Amino acid sequence: MKNKYSEKKIYWPATLYVEGQDQFRGWFNSSLITAVILAGQAPYQQVLSHGFVVDEKGHKMSKSLGNVLDPEDLIKQFGVDILRLWVISSDFSKEVKVSIAILKNLRESYQKIRNTLRFLLGNLANLPPNLKNKKDLESELHLVDYYILRKLGKLTSESQKNYGEYNFNPIYTSLLNFCINDLSSFYFEISKDSLYCDSLSSLRRQQITTTLYYLLQGLLKTISPILPFLAEEVYQNIPFRFGFAGQESVHLANYSSTLSLSPSMEKKTAIITNFFLPLRQDVYQALEKARQEKIINANSQAHLIIFLKEKNGPDYSRLNLEDLLLVAKVEIKDQREDGVWESNFSAIKVKKTDRAKCIRCWNYRDLEKDICQRCQKVLADFSE
Repeated sequence: MKNKYSEKKIYWPATLYVEGQDQFRGWFNSSLITAVILAGQAPYQQVLSHGFVVDEKGHKMSKSLGNVLDPEDLIKQFGVDILRLWVISSDFSKEVKVSIAILKNLRESYQKIRNTLRFLLGNLANLPPNLKNKKDLESELHLVDYYILRKLGKLTSESQKNYGEYNFNPIYTSLLNFCINDLSSFYFEISKDSLYCDSLSSLRRQQITTTLYYLLQGLLKTISPILPFLAEEVYQNIPFRFGFAGQESVHLANYSSTLSLSPSMEKKTAIITNFFLPLRQDVYQALEKARQEKIINANSQAHLIIFLKEKNGPDYSRLNLEDLLLVAKVEIKDQREDGVWESNFSAIKVKKTDRAKCIRCWNYRDLEKDICQRCQKVLADFSE
C-alpha cells in the first residue's frame, strides 16, 4: 500500500539553493558532497548566497544591542510589498542594511510607483466609444507615444533578463526612474491637456489611450513578481476586460501580445532623444529665468522664439512644439534677436504672449467668445 508521500512528485535536483555566505562551507558544501557520493550529481542547479542583515550603521543585529527588527512588526507597519521592495532595492551580495528610516524612504518610492499606476487606471476608465477590444487599439500613434513605448520595451526586456539572473536592484532603479522621470515628469505631463480637454473620440486622445494601455500592461508585467499585492490590486480594478486584462488574476495574465516597433519607427523616434529632449531642457531653463525676471507668471503664457545652433537639423514638422512644451506659441527662426538666453543646443527668447486664456482648457490660444477652437468643437459635440 502506498503512503501519502509516495505519490508526490519530488523536484530534484533543486532549481536553486538560497542561503547566507557562511554556508559555502556548510549546507552548500555538505549537500553537494553527499549528493555526488550517492547520486553522482549536484543537488542543485544554481546557488545564490547573500550577505547578512545589519542595522543602518552596519552593526550586526543582536538582542543584546537592541537593534533587532522583527519582520512581523515591519509588515504590520509598512506592509509586505514594501518589505519586498527593500529586498530588491538592496545589493544582497553584500551586507544588507535595514532600518525604519530606510523603509520610510522606500515607502515614498512605493507610493510613486502606486501613483503612476493610479494615473493609468484613472485615465483608462473612460475608453473612447470605438475601443471595445484590443484590436481597436491598433492605430498609428504620435512620435512621442512611440518614444515612450520604446522606453517601456527596454524596461521590460531588461527587467526580465535581470529576473533570470537574480539581479534585482537594477529592476528597482530602472522602474522608479521610468515612473518618475519618463512618465510623471514627461509623458503624463504633456498628455494631461488632451486627456482632460479633448473629446473621447479625438485622434490624439485615442493615441494617448492606446499608449496608456500598453504602459499599464508593461508595468504590471514588470512589478508582479516583486510587488504582487499592488499588481493584483491594480489588475482587479482595470476598467476593461480584454487583452492582457481578461484573466482572473494578474499572475495568469498573457503578456505575449505587445506593440512592436519597426526598425524604421525606432529610427524616427530618435528625433525625440536627439532634438526634442535637449530643446525641452533648454526651454525649461529659459522659462525659469523668465519667471524669475517677471516676464511671465506661468509657462503657459510664454511665447518662445528659438534659434537652433545646429543648421540643417532634423525635420521637426511632425512635432507640435506648443503642445509638447506646454507654452502659448513657438517660433523657430534663423536670425537671432536681442535678449536671448544662450545654451549649448539653442538660443531662446521668452516673451509674454498676447493671446488670451481659454476659460475651458486654460491654454493661451486665439479665442472666440473666450473659447479656443478645440474647446468649441468639443462643446459642440456635447450639445449634439
